[in-house]
Amino acid sequence: MKRYKLIYNPSSGKEEAASRAFQMARLVMDRDDVEFTFYATKRKNDAMNKAREACDDGYDMIISCGGDGTVHEVVNGIMKSKNRTNLAILPAGTINDFAEQLKIPKTADKFSRMFKEPKFKEVDAGKINGEYFINVVSGGIFTNIPHTVSIDEKTMFGRYAYYFHAFLEIPDQLVNTYEIKFTVDDKVYEVDTHLFLINNTPGAGGFKYLCPDAKFDDGLLDIVIFEKSSYTDLIQIFTGVFNGQHVKHPKVKYLQANNILIESLDKKLVVDVDGELGGNMPLKISTETKALKILVP
Repeated sequence: MKRYKLIYNPSSGKEEAASRAFQMARLVMDRDDVEFTFYATKRKNDAMNKAREACDDGYDMIISCGGDGTVHEVVNGIMKSKNRTNLAILPAGTINDFAEQLKIPKTADKFSRMFKEPKFKEVDAGKINGEYFINVVSGGIFTNIPHTVSIDEKTMFGRYAYYFHAFLEIPDQLVNTYEIKFTVDDKVYEVDTHLFLINNTPGAGGFKYLCPDAKFDDGLLDIVIFEKSSYTDLIQIFTGVFNGQHVKHPKVKYLQANNILIESLDKKLVVDVDGELGGNMPLKISTETKALKILVP
């Protein structure tokens, strides 16, 4: 009998994660001879610790049910185990960037159908200062937003809570820049930076084309750097974000690399890793090719 560990965040997705998780599991168990073990996260690192335990205990699959933060922790747990168990992602968060890139269904019914004849895709994982990320590392303007929106706001307004906070902070945020040194596969760029993103997939923060050439299985990370710009240039750049045309603007650097070093003495620079507050400078970032097997439609 196959054993699945389902780790869910009860506060995710307008607090609907639990019902979605149990509904999906019931549909699978009604059809297949499998065993589910459930765990509801209660505090930071719960999902990571339980995922690592599940790997070490020989579970056949770990299912992450929540948002990008839950996936981030589960990925870290799997990557830190010698036995890297297969992963499934049941999207139930406010924003589910990585799951959307894999076209993973959100409903319990459609998700449960993937277990009939399971298919897995090998995907890369990023590494940052000894930890792991699955989708994005970002730093600079607006990266504080995910950490200022309350759980109640996310429950009531979903992803629009983030956009509303960002809109309110536009006048203050757009004047901020940070002196950052980027070493990208041995090439050095010293840039007065509004914002940088290092992506494993094209999308982040609900925007689908931030790194339009990114692929989650090519062994590369894509980096986009928004240089200090005038308001006119910033309007052109951020308008282009919706269709990926921003990377053609002269004030935007777009690169691909295996290894990236980011250095800055600016104490106000906020770094976000998959929706979680990131590490301290310097940031040593690399990619581990085809590190995880993830259930896909």
